[in-house]
Amino acid sequence: MQNASARPMGIGRLLDRSFQLYRKHFIVLTFIMLILYGPFYLLQHLLTFQETAVTSGSFIEQIRNGGSLQDMFGPNSTFLQNDPALRDEGYVWKMLVFVLVLVPIMFLGLMPASIASVVHLVKASFDGKETPSLGQLLKKSFTRFWPMAGSTFLFGLIMFGFYFGIALIMIVFAVIFAVGGSFSSSVGGFGGGALAFTIVFFAILGLGALFTFAYFMIRWSYYLPYVALGEESIGLGRSWSLSRKSFWRLFGMYIVLSIILYLFLAVVQLVIAAIFGLGLGAQLLQSLISILVMSLWFLPYVVSFFDQRVRNEGLGLESMIDSTISDASTPYLPIDLDKKNEL
Repeated sequence: MQNASARPMGIGRLLDRSFQLYRKHFIVLTFIMLILYGPFYLLQHLLTFQETAVTSGSFIEQIRNGGSLQDMFGPNSTFLQNDPALRDEGYVWKMLVFVLVLVPIMFLGLMPASIASVVHLVKASFDGKETPSLGQLLKKSFTRFWPMAGSTFLFGLIMFGFYFGIALIMIVFAVIFAVGGSFSSSVGGFGGGALAFTIVFFAILGLGALFTFAYFMIRWSYYLPYVALGEESIGLGRSWSLSRKSFWRLFGMYIVLSIILYLFLAVVQLVIAAIFGLGLGAQLLQSLISILVMSLWFLPYVVSFFDQRVRNEGLGLESMIDSTISDASTPYLPIDLDKKNEL
């Protein structure tokens, strides 16, 4: 694997190598995700399955029963009338527990640990070493738990700041256009050309905001493997340097990966909901499918991390040099010419 991995890869090879690793280590990866995320999803569904079933159940039931569009989306549809906050007095505290307890556990604990386990698995494959066992991978994933949690918190805080700033800019422009539109209407009317310009402007502004957010997120997102491997305590600066020439390739990879996985999960979840409804069992089955494919979200990220190190940091070159030095240091054994002639 080492020689094959020590070459820079394009989008196709990154995804292909990720799917190869997924098939090869499917059992280990599945058990890791089940151990880490299984209890989380179980608690989540036990906490919120009634609200999820009621808010979405009427829509699925209408599909299963052949309901019309008027039944599904009309003013009297149960899909629009069912409000968990009005039905259940405990809805607010359930959401507070979910947001303040489960979500931090997910993003500061489970996600860094699961990615770290994938990092160590891919690194062993890259180095041509024996694949660590399930217990070894879980142990390694929690060895750097607090640095990973701290750097993930810092990364999330920075990205939230970007998100808040972008949202604030959007609000400012919306207010400016709203005031300008009201003024134009009062003095001479708001023409169709101005309306079309407003729509196009906000479409471009929205796309620009999404692209800006994606740019900084990708550039800083490769901090975690450095921290998991013990090479950095935070790793954000290292990630920025690592991805400086790879943004478009990484952006394209994530777009293709998202389309593939979201379409697959959407189809599977619709089939499960249409057949089994939206009870607790069906929701747990949907979560099980999500867990089975969860490592496919992480593998391209980790494989692209090592690929960028090959491109920008010469990863793999050191082992090649060591191999060359080892070959050069092999003692020269002179050949006895008399024995050679006898042969």
